[in-house]
Amino acid sequence: MSTSTKTIPGAKASRSLPATLFVPVDGPTPRALVVISPGFQLQRTQYTSLARHLATWGFSVVLTDYADTGFFADHTELANDVPAVITWSIAEPSLAVDAQRIAVAGHSLGGDISTFAASLDPRIKAVIGWDPVDASNPSVVPEKMSAITAAIAVVGETTDKSGGGMPCAPAGDNFEAFYAASPAPAIQVTIVGASHMNWVDDPSCLVCGFCTAGTATPATVHTITRRLDVAWLRRQLYADTSMDAWLDHPPELATGEVAIARR
Repeated sequence: MSTSTKTIPGAKASRSLPATLFVPVDGPTPRALVVISPGFQLQRTQYTSLARHLATWGFSVVLTDYADTGFFADHTELANDVPAVITWSIAEPSLAVDAQRIAVAGHSLGGDISTFAASLDPRIKAVIGWDPVDASNPSVVPEKMSAITAAIAVVGETTDKSGGGMPCAPAGDNFEAFYAASPAPAIQVTIVGASHMNWVDDPSCLVCGFCTAGTATPATVHTITRRLDVAWLRRQLYADTSMDAWLDHPPELATGEVAIARR
C-alpha cells in the first residue's frame, strides 16, 4: 500500500480539504473508492487504522479533514464537500477509481456528514456510519433520508446514549435513529459495552475524555468494525453474496457481544 497527502478542492473555490490517500499497490483496477470523514473536532489521523485496513482489501481510500473545523461549521457545506472529493478522486490517476463503486464512511459527525452527502449525490452506493450522531445544522435524520438510494450500515454502542450531562451519542440522534430511517438495504450492528470513542486510534485525545467510558475493549470494537466495513462494502459494491454470512453471523453474535438487525 502507498500513502500520500493531498489538498483537495471543496465544493467552493474558497474551500480545501487536507487528505491522506491510501492506495493498494497491487490487485485489480479500477478500484472501489471510500471517502472517510472524521468526528467532531477530531483529526483524520484518528482513523488511519480503519483506512489502512480497507486499502488492504483493495479499496482506494481518501481520508479527509474538514475544510471548516469551527464549532459552528455549516454542515450543508461540509456535506457538499464530499461530492467534490469524489469528483476529484475519480479524476486522480493514482487512485484508479471505478466511478460505479463509490462509498462514504465516517465516525460521529462524520457518519452524519457521510449520510447527508449520500442524500445529495446518487454516485454514492454505500454508507457506513461508525456510531453516527445527527446534528441540527441541519438535521439529517429523518429529514434527508428519503433522498438516499445508497445502502446504509451503522455500527454503534450501548454506553453513550444516556448518562452524564451531555451524552456523546444521545438517544434519538444516535446510530439507532439512522438505521430506523434508512431505506433497505440496511444493517445495524450494536456492540455491547462499547463507547463513542472506541472508534478512534488514540482514545487519550483531549475531546475523547468528554465521553463515557465503556466496558468493551477498543481492540474488540475495531475488529468488529473492520469486518463490517469490508463485508458491507464487498456486498453492496460488488454484489458479493459470500459476505452475507459475516454480516448475519459474526463470531461475536454467539457470545452476545453484538446484536444484528438487517433488512
